[in-house]
Amino acid sequence: MYQYKAIIQKVVDGDTLEIAIDLGLSVWLHEEKVRLYGINTPEVYGVKKGSSEWERGIKASEFVKLVLKEKDEIIVETIKDKKEKYGRYLALVYLRILPEIISGLTEIRSIGDYYCLNDILVRKGFAEVYRIT
Repeated sequence: MYQYKAIIQKVVDGDTLEIAIDLGLSVWLHEEKVRLYGINTPEVYGVKKGSSEWERGIKASEFVKLVLKEKDEIIVETIKDKKEKYGRYLALVYLRILPEIISGLTEIRSIGDYYCLNDILVRKGFAEVYRIT
């Protein structure tokens, strides 16, 4: 796994982000889409608007938009620097988050004062554990 500093550019949905990745030496990758590794949130695209899945997907997306804003700094841990079938990097995303949002949650990975969004989404019930093959 490789760790990079990154900046949020856009929350696409509950498990996909568009980010700018700092590769070091003043080299940046902009508008890279990353899929949160090891989890799956309900869909908001390609499903019937108003359906149960769509409603749950909206809630997951809204939560991610609440905790991640444009230009927020994050740490991205990519999985073997490989892209999945839709061209997105698979990543664990670590963010700074208010303590009350994660209060009472267990088994949340961290890097210093950055906490794993993937774990938070699962523990809060917005996502299910999922292995991409």
